[in-house]
Amino acid sequence: MSKIITIILCFGSLFLYGQKEKTTPIGEVTIEELKMQFYEKDSTANALVLYEHGNLYVNPKRKFNFTTDYYFRIKILKKDGFKRATIKIPFYGKEKVHDIKAVTYNISSIGEIKRNHLLESNIYKKQTNEKWQEISFTLSNIKIGSVIEYKYSVTSPYSGIDDWYFQSDIPKIKSNFNAAILGNWKYNARIIGFLKLNRDNPSIKKGCVYIPGIGIGTCLLLDYGMDDIPVFKEEKYMLSKKNFISRISFDLKSYTNVKGEVTNYTKTWKVADKKLRVNFLDNQSHKKSFFKKKVVHDSILSNPSEFTKANHIFRLIKNHYTWNGDYWPTQKVSVKKAFETKKGNIFDINLSLFNALQAAEIESKLVLLATRSRGLPTKLYPVYDDFNYLIVKVVLNGEIYFLDAADKNLPFGLIQFEALNGQGRVMDFTNGSFWEDINQIKSTSKNTRLSLIFNEQKTTGTLLVKSEGYIALNKRNQLLGAKNDDVLNDFETNYPDIEVDEFDIINLSEPNKKLIEKYKINIEHEIIGNKKILINPFFIDKLSENPFKMNKRDYSVDFGYKRKTSYLLTLKIPDGYIVKKLPKNTSFSLPNKGGGFIFNVIQKANNVNLSLRYIINKKAYLSDEYFYLKEFYNQLIKTQDVFIELEKI
Repeated sequence: MSKIITIILCFGSLFLYGQKEKTTPIGEVTIEELKMQFYEKDSTANALVLYEHGNLYVNPKRKFNFTTDYYFRIKILKKDGFKRATIKIPFYGKEKVHDIKAVTYNISSIGEIKRNHLLESNIYKKQTNEKWQEISFTLSNIKIGSVIEYKYSVTSPYSGIDDWYFQSDIPKIKSNFNAAILGNWKYNARIIGFLKLNRDNPSIKKGCVYIPGIGIGTCLLLDYGMDDIPVFKEEKYMLSKKNFISRISFDLKSYTNVKGEVTNYTKTWKVADKKLRVNFLDNQSHKKSFFKKKVVHDSILSNPSEFTKANHIFRLIKNHYTWNGDYWPTQKVSVKKAFETKKGNIFDINLSLFNALQAAEIESKLVLLATRSRGLPTKLYPVYDDFNYLIVKVVLNGEIYFLDAADKNLPFGLIQFEALNGQGRVMDFTNGSFWEDINQIKSTSKNTRLSLIFNEQKTTGTLLVKSEGYIALNKRNQLLGAKNDDVLNDFETNYPDIEVDEFDIINLSEPNKKLIEKYKINIEHEIIGNKKILINPFFIDKLSENPFKMNKRDYSVDFGYKRKTSYLLTLKIPDGYIVKKLPKNTSFSLPNKGGGFIFNVIQKANNVNLSLRYIINKKAYLSDEYFYLKEFYNQLIKTQDVFIELEKI
């Protein structure tokens, strides 16, 4: 659940009529639902939501706070669906969960409906962290064919309205959400996802509220619904499913009190910039003198190269701090305190970097982001809770660099992958903030080169791997601190046909340089009969599975960054053998300059030279490019599933 603004509803003697009656009661299961054996529209489903309903209203019995009554009726179709019988209800702060009822329905041997009711003693509550608690219960006597039905209510003193998710990981026949919102509350409602509403019937009800001494009020009644809702299927290379799963989301716009005074919560970016600066950036982004004393010494300032100065400062801040794993600060940021303890969250670390760059008079600005798992920030209006990450934009000789000092293995000009989530909001407090694409100036590539000599017993030779960008970052995070034996064991586990005699890792602790791995190896191969030998030339990094499996994908494919990969093999064939057959040369191109691959094999004297080069040339691909990407990987896998055929003479 997401909370936006904390406001207590205080109306004195206020009465709201009618909305409670819209709540779905328990006891709606039919014999036809119990007899259902499968769902025709999705035969793979292990469970099916027959009906779900949310109903939000102001509850005069609970101090006029918002109450949402939830109702769910679910059919268990397969054994894998038994997990639907365990219900977990998270709730925040001063929220209250109440009026829990649950029943399991089965058919008896004589065709009657049998009911197993949830006992209050089987309802459990626990504290999950400082601010969140959880109510949980499990329905009993679950079988294939059972129908479970449960309801509960959540009363909240907060003004935020939780999202209503029409779509989930099981299909639904019908999903409804109703709300009665007093006229003095204004919300922006956003319909997110690719499915269309079957019901969208807002209306105004006069006389829904009576406030003594003020008069009769008006309510906005909302009625949203969807039918025959398919499963939301997740796949690789996607941003948070929050960006695409069908739901309705509410953001508080304004509140008018009984005196007619209006408080606006949805603001312009001009107002939002001022609040952000005052709340946590203003005090902490003007610490130049502190960082000039602690970091930016005369030896740095005397360097005539702006790039060298910025790089030196970046390295000092990055190596000074240990990131505590937190993104958005849970308390007021204090860069001085964080600097002294040498630990901090993303804001502590990158605000320190910003201050140090400012002390060196290097052009720089703060940039707010949302992590990939959080979802894309809305651009319709400022929503502070959308953001949870901070980086620094630097301009050097007209070139833009985005810096992130949170990971010690990050090179200059690269930010953590988790922060590659569309655009960032550049906080220009002089001219006004603006959206900007986060383009990484540091390229990502991997170059693999094998030089091998064929031998009837074992093929021997060298393996050289050079990587940069995110590929090098991931490898460094894997290798740093690992023992040589562990590195060797991991390699030989991944490639069981390869034995490593010795290896060396170069530039492991120098993120701005390419990471170089050198291996001396022996490889076993398949022998057919006494003469024929088949060698698959892709000894490492062979693709065997297409990451894209759906027939259609409504949401975009997001790789996060462009990448280039090359695989080069030189195989020396000794006397006494001939090359009987080589793989065919081939290529594939993605439309709109999206990338592709080229595969070439040639024989020169007793050497076979093979190369495969492929490129993903875009950070993200639209849904209508999905088919081409899927085919790209199909052809790439097919290209790597080939053999060099040798014969003994």
